[in-house]
Amino acid sequence: MTVDSRSGHHTGSSPAWMSKWAHDLRGPLAPIQSALFLLRHSGSDANERDELFELIERQIRRLTGMIDEIGDWVRADQGRLLTRSGPIDLGLIVEASRGLGSEAVEVRYEGDAETACLEGDASRLANLLSTFFWLVSTPRDNGHGNGARAVVDIAVQDGRVRLTGPLSPAIRAGSDVATLFTQPQVGAAGDGLGLRMLIASAIAKGHGGELGTRSSGDDAVEVVLQLPVSAG
Repeated sequence: MTVDSRSGHHTGSSPAWMSKWAHDLRGPLAPIQSALFLLRHSGSDANERDELFELIERQIRRLTGMIDEIGDWVRADQGRLLTRSGPIDLGLIVEASRGLGSEAVEVRYEGDAETACLEGDASRLANLLSTFFWLVSTPRDNGHGNGARAVVDIAVQDGRVRLTGPLSPAIRAGSDVATLFTQPQVGAAGDGLGLRMLIASAIAKGHGGELGTRSSGDDAVEVVLQLPVSAG
């Protein structure tokens, strides 16, 4: 599959990507089949059965996430990704979206940025911000092996809020930075299909914003998210 870097729209399909996705989607099925075989044919005790049921549940959630990812990717291509709009408090949605990465990311607001208001689809903006924090908070190594916390700066200027943070070396090592938001990523971390960044970019564009990267000196790369603030 190729993507038009100017519009973010898909310009074709590639059998190689389809083959990869078919392989990835089959991934959770093998442990599910093995667990079901053991449940049917082994004399597992209660604890072993609970572990097997948990394994099945975990793999079903993983498979569901992959299918949802494809669904969102298709809706983004068709312009149907955003379904609602309303006022959103920037500070609240930032804190809610940091999730498990909150311990790995330090957020610094400039001026009164924390009190800014956005307008848009709250659930999709939460997905976008979660992806942004995932990109900067995936386990880091600052050269000394102590996994220093990433710092995200948030500022408002000229009617737009800008979030800036360093791209995680783990993401950089497994992805092509030049096509991070325009093409699926073969080596993207996590259990998805490599479409997460494409979907996040589509959400940003749908809100009149932009998600991308820029060089920041010393061979470092920053992730930059810009969104318009609400006039209200």
